[in-house]
Amino acid sequence: MAAPSGSLPLFGGLGLRPPRPSDQAFLLQLFVESRPWLSLAGDDRDMLQALYEQQYAALRAGLETAYPEHLDFILERTGQAVGRVVIDLGRADWRLSELQVAAAARGKGIGTDLVRSLQAAAERVRLPITLSTPMVGATDGRALYERLGFRVTAVRPPHYAMAWSPPGVPLPPAAGAGLVAG
Repeated sequence: MAAPSGSLPLFGGLGLRPPRPSDQAFLLQLFVESRPWLSLAGDDRDMLQALYEQQYAALRAGLETAYPEHLDFILERTGQAVGRVVIDLGRADWRLSELQVAAAARGKGIGTDLVRSLQAAAERVRLPITLSTPMVGATDGRALYERLGFRVTAVRPPHYAMAWSPPGVPLPPAAGAGLVAG
């Protein structure tokens, strides 16, 4: 993971900070909340906990492989952890590979404020933002992203690939393969 430098002004009283070891329980809970289908694997709580931990570890390993230069942040509002964002600030585009908002903090404009903040910064450097979002389930973000100007660039079940570009900057072809922004 790359170390952040500089600053990114955020809308809505949001802040970003690097994850701390003390955030691990919060990060696992975000993972669980954003993947409710995993709970269908059974009723044994210990088995489900092991499944969540295994899947979370696999996601982390995949993220490190797909985006070795990614930036990983805890999203805060007024000093309270409310989510997580993982972004790869590439030279051709910015890849929003994960965006998770805690269930208790959803519906309060946090995702919208964060994405608008990223769009404002990407507009200054004239780069598109790409992502993929699940087609079904609690983490289907397509409506949110479309409201913020993203367009579906490819349909790759079970995900939509999406992209947004500043005015005058073309969308990347078939943008948005890879990990999921929920």
